[in-house]
Amino acid sequence: MKPVSIRLQLSLMMSLLTLIIIAVLSTAAYIEFKESLLRNIDTTLRAMAQGIRAELDEEDTGERRETELRAITGSDTPDRHGRYRVWVEGRDEDLFFSDPPDEPLMQQLLRLPPEEQPEVGSLSLFNVASGTRLGAFRVIWMRYRIGLEVMNILVARSSAHVYHEVGEFLRLLLVLGGSATLLAVLLVRTIVSWGLRPVATAGRRLEQITHRSLGDEAKVMGEVPAELRPFKSALERMLLRLNKTLQQQEQLTADVAHELRTPLAIMKSTLQALRMQPRKAAEYEEGVDDALLDVGRMEQLVGQLLTLARLDAADELPDPAEVRLDVLLKSLAEAFGDPAARQGATVTWTDGPARSVQGNETELRQLFSNLIDNALRHGPRTGRVRVTLDDGPGPQVTVCVHDEGGAIPPEKLPYVFDRLYRVDSSRSQTAGGTGLGLAIARRIVLRHHGTIAITSDPQAGTSVTVQLPRYERA
Repeated sequence: MKPVSIRLQLSLMMSLLTLIIIAVLSTAAYIEFKESLLRNIDTTLRAMAQGIRAELDEEDTGERRETELRAITGSDTPDRHGRYRVWVEGRDEDLFFSDPPDEPLMQQLLRLPPEEQPEVGSLSLFNVASGTRLGAFRVIWMRYRIGLEVMNILVARSSAHVYHEVGEFLRLLLVLGGSATLLAVLLVRTIVSWGLRPVATAGRRLEQITHRSLGDEAKVMGEVPAELRPFKSALERMLLRLNKTLQQQEQLTADVAHELRTPLAIMKSTLQALRMQPRKAAEYEEGVDDALLDVGRMEQLVGQLLTLARLDAADELPDPAEVRLDVLLKSLAEAFGDPAARQGATVTWTDGPARSVQGNETELRQLFSNLIDNALRHGPRTGRVRVTLDDGPGPQVTVCVHDEGGAIPPEKLPYVFDRLYRVDSSRSQTAGGTGLGLAIARRIVLRHHGTIAITSDPQAGTSVTVQLPRYERA
């Protein structure tokens, strides 16, 4: 399913929000308008009921009193919106009434709902249906005591004009609300497009970025609204990392080409020298041996590059398990001890506590093999390499590989873990290294969620310290 664009999503949401706001406001206006008109009727009905009561309290003839009641309620006008009844509870006949009992509205007023009957001394307001062309009526029912008798005053007034006005107002709201909604739908896409201009501008700028212009990442989006600043910062940091990675990749490619070109050139010159004139068998053997040495060096370089590529490509450790570091380090010290002894150097293992880590044994073996080999290769030929294992800070174990060299300048220590980096002193290219051993070691340590650091001092020597999370059995 094709994803919906942000512009369309925002347009739909804004249109829906506009529709909801218009609907809520229209509903509130409709209810308030209707209640306002009904309140006006109720005010009029109260005035009529109070007028009838005041008229009943006066001493007057029945004919004149009925004329006054008709005038108060408007029942003698041509439209005859008002009706009334006056009776004493317990008597069969009404004292005063505006219409004969057989008139439809009067029949409704004679059969009043019991639940609408007010308490003596109070009144109630309610609606009744007349069954006539005038439609619904609003009714007020007042009860009060005169001596021992209870007087009832009932006044009804047509509310048809109210509902007519309400209907007209509702139609007006529908027209205005529909027009406003349609206008909002037509304008919202333009408004959203205007709001998304920074994103569109960033997209156009991103299309123009090449690997040569990644260093200009600060101008990717320019000035953006506050809501887009986290996105801008994250994007620029990503481009910065990408630029750094590409630069490292270019540098690595150049360094690898240089590393391969040197032994190739030496091997080519050796073979060309062998072909220039006839030579003895021993000279041919010596030339072939020299070429094989160069091939071996290239093979070592390519092998370590492949190892780094494999470590970079793998997201998770293969077959993680408990690895006894004390057993592993002791075996490596013994394995490197004999070759080192033949060159006059020594590799010592200081018995440490039995400690385990969780990881891949093959990678851990390669990690510490690289560190020990690096110490032997770049330390003094007759020096000593010490391997120790101790408890680290917190839930960690610390492994230290120390040699007696100590000739790495302080300003070059931060770069010794970079790929193909060499220190131009006692740890020089003449020692036969490829400059990848420490880079491989750091990558393995990071894959095992540990840390690696190096210190070097002419008096104290050089130490590489690895800290790994300790494995605790459940």
